[in-house]
Amino acid sequence: MKQTIYGVALGPGDPELITIKALKSLQQADVIYYPETTNEKGMKSSMAMRVLGSLEIDETKFRPVSVAMKYDRSEVNETYSQLAAKCIQHAEAGEMVAVVSEGDIAFYSTFAYLIDDFKKAGVNYEMIPGVPAFILGGSLGLEPICKQTDKVLVVPEVKSEIQLGEYVSANETVVIMKVSKLKDWIAGFLQKHQLDFFYGEYMGTDKQFTTRDVSVLTERRIPYFSIIIIRNEELIKLTNS
Repeated sequence: MKQTIYGVALGPGDPELITIKALKSLQQADVIYYPETTNEKGMKSSMAMRVLGSLEIDETKFRPVSVAMKYDRSEVNETYSQLAAKCIQHAEAGEMVAVVSEGDIAFYSTFAYLIDDFKKAGVNYEMIPGVPAFILGGSLGLEPICKQTDKVLVVPEVKSEIQLGEYVSANETVVIMKVSKLKDWIAGFLQKHQLDFFYGEYMGTDKQFTTRDVSVLTERRIPYFSIIIIRNEELIKLTNS
């Protein structure tokens, strides 16, 4: 009898922020696939494993999936195709298989790239949601991300200062993922326009760092796992007046 394939969100990094439903699914699973990356020195790392390793789960279930951190998608697409095939084999063999992702399972998640293959194979799948990083950022910043009719824009990348200026002018809140791509100019942009912001990196882990001080951000090496939440206070005042 075919089993359902589960996409399970781990939350933003703090093991205590995983949902009860997600934890139960992982405890019941026969096999758990998690993403890991390899840097230029050949060192492997996995934010997902940081969470999994802190949970009461049999480690023999864990299966790493090496994901290439490259702009060329051909290699990573092949990885996803192979992962989908493995999941389908487990499901057809009657095994309960889970694929985990940091944050939320439907929000810039690895699982999204497997769904088409699952549909073609006619296997059932379920997506178990979790807390995305920018929601944790709002809590750590002790400020609401939005109120009433505020517009919120979440973007995975920004191409230029001009583009970010357009985003900020049109939305009360702009959330930028993968801030490392903007490291050469983001601090200067925030300072020039005197924007209120919250910056966070490795949130929910022992490497967590946050700041609202643009002078601190100017000197900061910005890693891949980072976000900025920008609040356009002037637009907010106009909207709420």
